[in-house]
Amino acid sequence: MPYLEQVLWEVERLHPPVGGSFRGVVKEFEFNGFHIPAGWQVLYSIVVTHRLEEIYPEPERFDPDRFSPQRQEHKQYPFSLIGFGGGPRVCIGIAFAKMEMKIVAAHLLRSYHWEILPNQSLDTVRLPINHPKDGLRVRFQPR
Repeated sequence: MPYLEQVLWEVERLHPPVGGSFRGVVKEFEFNGFHIPAGWQVLYSIVVTHRLEEIYPEPERFDPDRFSPQRQEHKQYPFSLIGFGGGPRVCIGIAFAKMEMKIVAAHLLRSYHWEILPNQSLDTVRLPINHPKDGLRVRFQPR
């Protein structure tokens, strides 16, 4: 299921479950000419990071092959795929969540024909968590 994993990574990149988070600044630093003192809170944006063109060419295009062994765009820079966080604060359930997604997706793909129902907006609403504006109504029929 390597290609399914690539598809799930691309879904995570384009539609992360949360848009970002805050972190406390432990040590002062400079960023783009701005001084950031220790003690401040900074916001990092998962959505913006996942759409940086210098990391992901054509960032708005759905392209699972960007995670193929030949391209591995997510490994060019540290923390460039952070839908589950990163470093010491990475989601403790990441392995379980990814295995669960693969099992459910494989079952739905093998066992059902499915169709996204018409007359619904799939535009992304980002708060409180990313979700389609009208939900996601789908018709499943056994194969």
